[in-house]
Amino acid sequence: MRTLKITHFSPGGLRARGGIGRFLAYLIPTLQREDPALSCRVVDTYGPGPFVLMPFWFAAALFQLVWQASWKQLDLAHIHMAAFGSVARKLVLVAVASQLRIPVLLHLHGADMVEFVDSLSPFWRRLLCRWLNKATVLAVIGQYWYEYVTGTLGIPKDRVVIIHNGVPDPVRTAMDSIGATKTDGRDCQLLALGELGSRKGTPEILTALASSVLRPRPWFAILAGNGPVADYRLEIERLGLTDRINLPGWVESEQAWRLLSQSDVLLLPSRLEGLPVAILEAMAAGVVVITTPVGAIPDAIVDGETGLLVPVGDALALGAAIARLIDDPALRIQLAGSARQRFKERFTIEHTADKIRKIYRRLIAGHSEVSL
Repeated sequence: MRTLKITHFSPGGLRARGGIGRFLAYLIPTLQREDPALSCRVVDTYGPGPFVLMPFWFAAALFQLVWQASWKQLDLAHIHMAAFGSVARKLVLVAVASQLRIPVLLHLHGADMVEFVDSLSPFWRRLLCRWLNKATVLAVIGQYWYEYVTGTLGIPKDRVVIIHNGVPDPVRTAMDSIGATKTDGRDCQLLALGELGSRKGTPEILTALASSVLRPRPWFAILAGNGPVADYRLEIERLGLTDRINLPGWVESEQAWRLLSQSDVLLLPSRLEGLPVAILEAMAAGVVVITTPVGAIPDAIVDGETGLLVPVGDALALGAAIARLIDDPALRIQLAGSARQRFKERFTIEHTADKIRKIYRRLIAGHSEVSL
C-alpha cells in the first residue's frame, strides 16, 4: 500500500500551547495509529520566540511546501488557519500549493474569525473569499462556522465540511457512575483551563466567586492558564479570596487531565470561542461544564442536558449557575453522564481522525466534494 504523505502547516506546530497545538498533539498519533499508510509531519509557520522572528519561520515553512512538492514528498497540505495575521500567511500557502497542484484542506480554527472578517472593507472581504475558494476543501469546527462560511461568505456547501475537535477518552473505571466519587461531602472543586483573560471570561469568574451568592457556599477554585497571572493574583488578594482560589499558571496536558479528574465543574464563560478543547476534555472526564453559547460550543453543550449555558458577560447568571450545581450534586451527576455520552458519540479523537482520514483519501484520489 502506497504511503500517503500529509503535511500540517500550523502556527506554533506541536509546541503551541493553544487549542490548535493540543488538537494536533491528539490527532496526529491517532491518524497514524488508525491508518498506518498515512505519514504525517507538522511544519511550524509561526515559530517560538519573539514576533520579529516570525517571518523567517514562515519563509522556512513556505520553502518546506515547495521542496516537499517538488520532490514528491507531499500528497496533501492540511493548513490550519486562525484569524488576523494567520489569514495572510495561510492564504499564501494555499495559493502556492494550488499552483503546485497539491490538494489543500484549509482548516479554520480562529475564535475571532467572524470579528476579523467583519472588520474588513468590502474590497478586502471579496478578495478573502476569492482566496478561500482556492482551497480544495474548507473545514470548519462547528455548525455556527459552517453557516457563516457558506451563508455570509458564500463558499459552496459541497466544498465545506464540519470537523469537530476531538480529544482522547481517558478510559476510566466505573464511567457510568462518573461524578459519584466527587460528591463525598467535600467542597465543590471548580476549574478553569487555558488562557486567563477577558476573552475567556476570567473577570466574570472572579466577580461571581466574590459575590454574596457564592461566598457562603462550599467551593474551592483552580484557575489554571497563562496570561496576566500576577495581575489576577493581586485581584484575588483584593477580593479576600486567596485561601479559596489557586492560580498555578500554565499546566501541561498531563497535569490538566489530573486536575479534571479531581474537579466537579469546569468554568469557561468565554466571549469568543471556536470549539474549546478544554470543554471536550471536561465532557470526557465527567466534569460538568458551565459556559456561554458562542462559536461552536452549542454543538457540544446543550443547556440543561449536557451542561449549563449562561449569557456572555453576565457574572450574576454565572454565579447562579455555579450555586445551582454546588447545591445539587445529583444534577452534577446527571449532566456529567449526559455529557459523557455525547462525547463518546461525537467528540472522541478517533471519530475526528476517521473523518479527516476519509477526506484525505478522497482529495488525494482527486475528488473535491466532501460528502461522506
